[in-house]
Amino acid sequence: MTDLILTRDAGAIRYLTLNRPEKLNAMNDALVTELAAALRTAEADRGVAVIVLAGAGRAFCAGADLGGGSPDSAPEDKKNGATTGPTAGQRIAQRLDDTVRFYGTIQRMDTPVIAAVQGYAIGGGCNLAVSCDLVVAAENAVFGYPEVKLGMAAAGVAPTLVHQIGRKAAFELLTLCNNIDAHQALAFGMINRVVPEDQLLATASALAEQLAGFNHDALRLTKQLIRRAADLPFAQALEAGRDTGLAMHVLK
Repeated sequence: MTDLILTRDAGAIRYLTLNRPEKLNAMNDALVTELAAALRTAEADRGVAVIVLAGAGRAFCAGADLGGGSPDSAPEDKKNGATTGPTAGQRIAQRLDDTVRFYGTIQRMDTPVIAAVQGYAIGGGCNLAVSCDLVVAAENAVFGYPEVKLGMAAAGVAPTLVHQIGRKAAFELLTLCNNIDAHQALAFGMINRVVPEDQLLATASALAEQLAGFNHDALRLTKQLIRRAADLPFAQALEAGRDTGLAMHVLK
């Protein structure tokens, strides 16, 4: 492990900070691998009630490091204008599998994750932020999805955005490729709070402290239920709520 992900604990809160400030925390393979591992470690630690995810320097995450291997950067290998054969296709398929799995990590977790976003949150970085359960954005935050403008399908990011904000809003953001500010992101339902830049971490920490002060099992089960209910018809969601209530009773 390197220092691409900075980790510290404050009580039951784990702070994870993307640490490639010179690259605006753009995601290469190494950063993605370390972040996924750090999230798994936090999820497995029953002493961690809440995770705060932030970016070092002047940006949250500028998206995929297209020169360094990363989610959404899976160009087909070519030689003399032709693909190198089935092996190249298999590598692309594997990278896309890894991308989908990575972007689903936070939503599959039972531990709540709060994103603290300043500066750029673009492409995969925007997807990372939107995947979090609560998003606090500084007034200087910029959100956007440039994939189509760059000649790529928004394969890795579209599913999350559609589930989070709905089809029409997602279509606008993913196809027009216009960056938006924090207040527009709030109106789209992508984030929860807009605060002055100098209050960003304090606000995210205050929310984390509030959550961490509640019963940790109740918190995890509630996130689990929200995830299940979002994908179920209403009648089945009610049954899922009943199951969650019984599970909480057993844990007491």
